[in-house]
Amino acid sequence: MAQVKKEHVRTAILDAAFQLFTAHGYAGTTLPMIGKTAQISTPNIYSYFSSKLSILYAIFDPWIRAQFATLDEQLAALKSPERRLKRLLAMLWQELPELEHGFANNVIQAISTATPDGEYRPNLIAWMEAQIERMLLDALPPERHSLVRGTDMAHMIVMTTDGYIMYAHTVPERRCSDHTIDAFCRMLSGKPPKR
Repeated sequence: MAQVKKEHVRTAILDAAFQLFTAHGYAGTTLPMIGKTAQISTPNIYSYFSSKLSILYAIFDPWIRAQFATLDEQLAALKSPERRLKRLLAMLWQELPELEHGFANNVIQAISTATPDGEYRPNLIAWMEAQIERMLLDALPPERHSLVRGTDMAHMIVMTTDGYIMYAHTVPERRCSDHTIDAFCRMLSGKPPKR
């Protein structure tokens, strides 16, 4: 007889996992820890999720989409394309690495141990890159669009974001500076450097 899945059990697993990932990191969290915190047996977790990575994705996917939705609202409120570009990079390179006690670092930990034939989901990174490309194009003058469209610029920005996420976890003093963001914005937009 098939087990009937209960939404409150699934939610308890996700809540427990988020709490543990935030406190101990992906590598420091085990399925038995998640089961104990959710007050269910470890084998019962497999009725809802195929692995610890699938639990992480079930949390991270809506979490990162919510961050981008908030960013979209913030960018729409800014009239200046230059301010939109700076806001985009500040969110990705300064704020995202530190949100929820560095929650995004869990994805870095998980992906670093994933294999191509495992449960790694490249569709989420593709979605993020598409959002970033759209936001970049909206913030750059049309004559600078060729630096973004048809290039790996959005991918490079995601990889840089991943680097700052790792730094926030391992070398907190290596935070992205406002000066770095300003320099990158000037480079992308074709503005001369500040003197």
